[in-house]
Amino acid sequence: MEIEQQTRDETKKGSKKETKKINQLKKLDLETIRLLNSIKDRANKKNFGRKVKDTEIISAALRLISSEHIKELQELTLSERDRLAMAHEEFQKANGKISLDQFIGKLLKGEIRQQQ
Repeated sequence: MEIEQQTRDETKKGSKKETKKINQLKKLDLETIRLLNSIKDRANKKNFGRKVKDTEIISAALRLISSEHIKELQELTLSERDRLAMAHEEFQKANGKISLDQFIGKLLKGEIRQQQ
């Protein structure tokens, strides 16, 4: 995720131009942006003090991530091909060398049971 400041020229009354800075979050999906804005709105419902910034919310959230969350994120990134390669590798460690084609054949025949 990147936070980038952009400038935009907008025409004002007459021919004067005004430069306006806009904070823009990049590489975030719409649902995540909505959630961030919702949290920011709740955090900023107060009588005193400055506004809470997006980066402060994100920083606080990142400090809460545990090693279990990291493992879950890693698991989410695995494709079915990755899972197949991992199972093939594990089978080879336990039973000796076998080609991937032979391994897939044994899986399809039911000769090998996959543990979940």
